[in-house]
Amino acid sequence: MAPLNPMLAYNTPDLSGLAQGWVPKPKGRGTLNILLSCLTTIFLCSWSVLCLNIPEPGGGRWSFLKYKLRWQLFAIFFPEVLTSMAAEQWESANQSVQTFKTLGYPQWTMRHAFFADMGGFMLQSPDAPLFPVDSQQLAYLVEKNYLQYPGIDKETIGDRNKADGFARMVTSVQFTWFFIQCIMRWQQRLDLSTLEITTFATILATLNSLFFWYHKPLDAEKPIILSTECRIADVLIEAGDRARKPYSRTPLDFIKPPPASTSIVAPFWFGMGVVCDFDKESHSRPIKRIGNTKTRPPAGITTRETIYGILFEAVYFGVHFVGWNQLYPTRAELYLWRISNLVLLGLLVVYLVMIPIGVVSARPFSRRWQTNEVSTPLEVAAQLPKWAQVMIHVPIVAMYVAARSYVLLEGLISLRALPLKAYVDINWPNFLPHV
Repeated sequence: MAPLNPMLAYNTPDLSGLAQGWVPKPKGRGTLNILLSCLTTIFLCSWSVLCLNIPEPGGGRWSFLKYKLRWQLFAIFFPEVLTSMAAEQWESANQSVQTFKTLGYPQWTMRHAFFADMGGFMLQSPDAPLFPVDSQQLAYLVEKNYLQYPGIDKETIGDRNKADGFARMVTSVQFTWFFIQCIMRWQQRLDLSTLEITTFATILATLNSLFFWYHKPLDAEKPIILSTECRIADVLIEAGDRARKPYSRTPLDFIKPPPASTSIVAPFWFGMGVVCDFDKESHSRPIKRIGNTKTRPPAGITTRETIYGILFEAVYFGVHFVGWNQLYPTRAELYLWRISNLVLLGLLVVYLVMIPIGVVSARPFSRRWQTNEVSTPLEVAAQLPKWAQVMIHVPIVAMYVAARSYVLLEGLISLRALPLKAYVDINWPNFLPHV
């Protein structure tokens, strides 16, 4: 049987078949239009949305480019994780603004808080090497009079911001246009390719990330040095017992809280850390930069953020089920698409079920079976033997990565045989008001 020609579809009522191979664009859409539109949108979403923490000093432009490209690849594979990370950073900044307001500094803004949490302030003391302090540690030092309030205005922070508004504006225009086209195609019952469905879900995640990172500087590379005459040793002595434990990152580790038990993204980073240390800060101690995954809201995750996180993840994964019943090049690809998306959604459901179980059982489990009594599931996991951590987390991370990889792969390979209606263009006059 000869391959179906999508160009004939415009003059025939039957649009139920597949168009085989590369389709040009003499009329309607072509394969190249779909491919370029999706890849351009995904590239812009994954590049301009990235508001990364300040990299380790002395790396140079090439090092910064590699740093950002690595995170861009991550954003393409896991945009929903990036959004969850942005949400927790936003909540941390929001809590920081409230803390400084309580201390009598209403001029401390979200931009200041984000800049601090991304490693924008380095502390210079008489008895310790230079190291970064986040907004929570900075508030502690100011409250205890170890450090003067850093009277730095937003414009000074803005000067360290290399490319803020324009890149985001271009991205917003592109994915707004893409978003509108997808909605209109659904309204006119015209098929979307799986690549377009994946791109649409990426746009949803990017919109949320842009909201949470609206006040965070983009591509800032140089920190501001804050000097204090107080010795770090005196800070630790006056802090008492909670500061006696050896630090793992900086001498002010005792100020940081453990990961919130209701955090959706913290278990992902813990599992990734077991498999591969993706966001490694540095080998030196104290560290020279704050990792992008290390920001934790001091007061924990509120019920509002937990509900938002659950709804966002459900919508993000749910969008992919639009392709549940559409035509695929082979039946095997149909089943693999379904299985991959069920795995991703299933892992989310399992995690949501495990949250209350872990919160309730963490303390009694650690009291009975571990050396130190702890209160959160991640603290329990951190005390497990390395082999146990690997056995638990490697299969979960592997399933997540494999399922997500197939969703992306299918978006590309399915272009070889798309439903005929995927090449029919939108009937724009239907959306214009009749005069």
